Amino acid sequence: MSLPSLPQLPPEVLDRLATSECVQVHVGPLGSQAAIPGLCAPLRGCTYVLMRPTAAAVAAMEETTTASVTAQGAGGAWSLLARGRILRGKPLAGEARRAELAHWVPEGEVGWIACPFYPETVDFQEEAPGGRRRAAGPVPGVARPGLLRFTLGLAYEPFQVWFVLSGALVAAGILLLDAEEAGTPLVLLVAIAAAQLTVVGARVLLAPVDLERWRAGLTSDEALGALAEAWLAPAELRAHGLRIAAAAAALWACLVLLAGAAVAALVSLLSGTPAILLAMAVRRRMAEAREGRNP
Repeated sequence: MSLPSLPQLPPEVLDRLATSECVQVHVGPLGSQAAIPGLCAPLRGCTYVLMRPTAAAVAAMEETTTASVTAQGAGGAWSLLARGRILRGKPLAGEARRAELAHWVPEGEVGWIACPFYPETVDFQEEAPGGRRRAAGPVPGVARPGLLRFTLGLAYEPFQVWFVLSGALVAAGILLLDAEEAGTPLVLLVAIAAAQLTVVGARVLLAPVDLERWRAGLTSDEALGALAEAWLAPAELRAHGLRIAAAAAALWACLVLLAGAAVAALVSLLSGTPAILLAMAVRRRMAEAREGRNP
């Protein structure tokens, strides 16, 4: 799988994990859920946790990407607690790096899923000749983006040309309309925000669908974009998208109250918001039709 180049566990820790027969995965705050047994495959560029897609594991990863991985060497020679993010991944058979991951799966066993794990903090302890040695702290280079930055990266980049053009067309249309009630800066700001937040909300709401399609092998790894970094779980994406959609609906209502239904209709037409939403729906419908013809 082609995932973003993100910080990894230190090489010494990865070497220990490569010899570990089993790890314990806690999805959510440590201790809040029963540990999920798994295997750790520290490949070049990404650390994978291999686990069974039990109902409990899938339900937990639907709600949050926060996870902790614990492992221990034989006789307690070393121990590891790594906290970070986990992305519910594809079945092993559909993973691009399945040939490498197969080395960690017991021969003849099937039904595993490969979940990329992105560590953010690590606590590693090891018995050394001079006594117990401990290395703990944040993994260098991890910078969690704010919710606004994540949302812009997810929703703005695919439609950046549209955002610029729609804003310019709406502004020009309202100014040329030269209606007293429609010519205030407030109306202009509300109009642009309403149109663009509608598209942002739709994009965020569709993100969990994109994740499901990716897991089913219907969307390429490259198309996953920021979703591959597991900043938000599907349930969090849906809740965030609904908040944005509600804000957009409130702005449309304000626009009608401030400038009238005719101005709101003009803004909708000039911004191209209905066309973008229709394009999103048609694109997915056509993809589903193609998949139906080529199962």
